[in-house]
Amino acid sequence: RRHTEAFMIRFINCVRKREDISMDEFRRYWNSPEFDQMFGRLFLIIKPKGFAKNLTLQVSANQDIQEARGSSDPFDATIEYWWDNATELMENWDTEDAIKFHDEMLEFQKQFIDVERCHAFFTEYEPKMLS
Repeated sequence: RRHTEAFMIRFINCVRKREDISMDEFRRYWNSPEFDQMFGRLFLIIKPKGFAKNLTLQVSANQDIQEARGSSDPFDATIEYWWDNATELMENWDTEDAIKFHDEMLEFQKQFIDVERCHAFFTEYEPKMLS
Protein backbone atom coordinates (compact mmCIF):
# COMPACT_ATOMS: atom_id res chain seq x y z
CA ARG A 1 0.00 0.00 0.00
CA ARG A 2 1.29 3.42 -0.91
CA HIS A 3 1.80 6.12 1.68
CA THR A 4 -1.21 8.47 1.96
CA GLU A 5 0.97 11.48 1.16
CA ALA A 6 0.92 10.32 -2.49
CA PHE A 7 -2.83 10.93 -2.69
CA MET A 8 -5.04 13.92 -2.42
CA ILE A 9 -7.52 13.52 0.43
CA ARG A 10 -11.19 14.23 -0.12
CA PHE A 11 -14.00 14.63 2.37
CA ILE A 12 -17.34 13.80 0.79
CA ASN A 13 -20.71 14.41 2.41
CA CYS A 14 -23.72 12.87 0.62
CA VAL A 15 -26.73 14.85 1.77
CA ARG A 16 -30.44 14.08 2.12
CA LYS A 17 -33.00 16.78 2.79
CA ARG A 18 -35.33 16.55 5.73
CA GLU A 19 -38.47 14.68 4.75
CA ASP A 20 -40.73 17.36 6.22
CA ILE A 21 -39.58 20.10 3.83
CA SER A 22 -40.08 20.47 0.08
CA MET A 23 -37.27 20.30 -2.46
CA ASP A 24 -37.83 24.01 -3.17
CA GLU A 25 -37.39 24.85 0.50
CA PHE A 26 -34.28 22.66 0.68
CA ARG A 27 -32.82 24.46 -2.34
CA ARG A 28 -33.58 27.87 -0.79
CA TYR A 29 -31.54 26.95 2.30
CA TRP A 30 -28.83 25.33 0.15
CA ASN A 31 -28.44 28.42 -2.03
CA SER A 32 -28.90 30.97 0.75
CA PRO A 33 -26.28 33.66 1.37
CA GLU A 34 -26.07 32.45 4.99
CA PHE A 35 -25.04 28.92 3.93
CA ASP A 36 -22.54 30.35 1.42
CA GLN A 37 -21.04 32.54 4.16
CA MET A 38 -20.67 29.50 6.40
CA PHE A 39 -18.76 27.73 3.64
CA GLY A 40 -16.51 30.75 3.29
CA ARG A 41 -15.79 30.76 7.02
CA LEU A 42 -15.18 27.01 7.11
CA PHE A 43 -12.86 27.30 4.10
CA LEU A 44 -10.69 29.77 6.05
CA ILE A 45 -10.57 27.45 9.08
CA ILE A 46 -9.90 24.03 7.50
CA LYS A 47 -7.93 25.43 4.53
CA PRO A 48 -8.80 22.92 1.79
CA LYS A 49 -7.38 23.33 -1.71
CA GLY A 50 -10.94 23.48 -2.95
CA PHE A 51 -14.52 22.59 -2.27
CA ALA A 52 -17.71 21.89 -4.18
CA LYS A 53 -21.32 22.23 -3.15
CA ASN A 54 -23.49 20.27 -5.62
CA LEU A 55 -27.24 19.81 -5.96
CA THR A 56 -28.53 16.62 -7.56
CA LEU A 57 -30.19 17.30 -10.88
CA GLN A 58 -33.93 16.73 -10.98
CA VAL A 59 -33.86 14.82 -14.28
CA SER A 60 -35.52 11.65 -15.55
CA ALA A 61 -32.11 10.05 -16.13
CA ASN A 62 -31.67 9.77 -12.35
CA GLN A 63 -35.00 7.95 -12.09
CA ASP A 64 -33.95 5.66 -14.99
CA ILE A 65 -30.69 4.76 -13.22
CA GLN A 66 -32.52 4.11 -9.95
CA GLU A 67 -35.04 1.79 -11.65
CA ALA A 68 -32.40 -0.05 -13.71
CA ARG A 69 -30.31 -0.76 -10.61
CA GLY A 70 -33.13 -1.24 -8.16
CA SER A 71 -31.51 1.34 -5.93
CA SER A 72 -32.91 3.87 -3.50
CA ASP A 73 -33.43 7.54 -4.21
CA PRO A 74 -30.29 9.50 -5.01
CA PHE A 75 -28.89 11.87 -2.45
CA ASP A 76 -30.21 15.41 -2.76
CA ALA A 77 -26.78 17.03 -2.77
CA THR A 78 -23.09 16.55 -2.05
CA ILE A 79 -20.42 18.61 -0.36
CA GLU A 80 -16.74 17.97 -1.04
CA TYR A 81 -13.49 19.37 0.29
CA TRP A 82 -10.02 18.32 -0.79
CA TRP A 83 -6.44 18.67 0.39
CA ASP A 84 -3.11 17.79 -1.22
CA ASN A 85 -2.31 15.24 1.49
CA ALA A 86 -3.29 13.91 4.91
CA THR A 87 -0.79 16.11 6.76
CA GLU A 88 -2.35 19.25 5.30
CA LEU A 89 -5.80 18.05 6.28
CA MET A 90 -4.90 17.12 9.87
CA GLU A 91 -3.14 20.42 10.51
CA ASN A 92 -6.51 22.17 10.23
CA TRP A 93 -9.32 19.62 10.68
CA ASP A 94 -9.00 18.91 14.42
CA THR A 95 -8.26 22.40 15.66
CA GLU A 96 -10.39 23.99 18.36
CA ASP A 97 -11.75 26.53 15.85
CA ALA A 98 -12.65 23.80 13.36
CA ILE A 99 -14.43 21.65 15.93
CA LYS A 100 -16.40 24.64 17.23
CA PHE A 101 -17.36 25.72 13.73
CA HIS A 102 -18.32 22.18 12.62
CA ASP A 103 -20.82 22.16 15.51
CA GLU A 104 -22.20 25.57 14.47
CA MET A 105 -22.52 24.51 10.84
CA LEU A 106 -24.20 21.23 11.82
CA GLU A 107 -26.83 23.12 13.83
CA PHE A 108 -27.56 25.34 10.82
CA GLN A 109 -27.76 22.33 8.49
CA LYS A 110 -30.25 20.54 10.74
CA GLN A 111 -32.83 23.13 9.61
CA PHE A 112 -32.97 21.48 6.17
CA ILE A 113 -30.70 18.40 6.14
CA ASP A 114 -31.56 15.01 7.62
CA VAL A 115 -28.16 14.47 9.20
CA GLU A 116 -28.86 10.88 10.25
CA ARG A 117 -29.59 9.86 6.63
CA CYS A 118 -26.46 11.53 5.23
CA HIS A 119 -23.18 9.75 4.61
CA ALA A 120 -19.83 11.48 5.16
CA PHE A 121 -16.40 9.97 4.65
CA PHE A 122 -12.80 10.61 3.60
CA THR A 123 -11.34 9.15 0.42
CA GLU A 124 -7.95 9.03 -1.18
CA TYR A 125 -7.87 10.54 -4.63
CA GLU A 126 -5.30 10.05 -7.33
CA PRO A 127 -6.27 11.75 -10.59
CA LYS A 128 -5.97 9.58 -13.68
CA MET A 129 -5.66 10.84 -17.21
CA LEU A 130 -7.10 8.77 -20.02
CA SER A 131 -5.01 8.65 -23.15
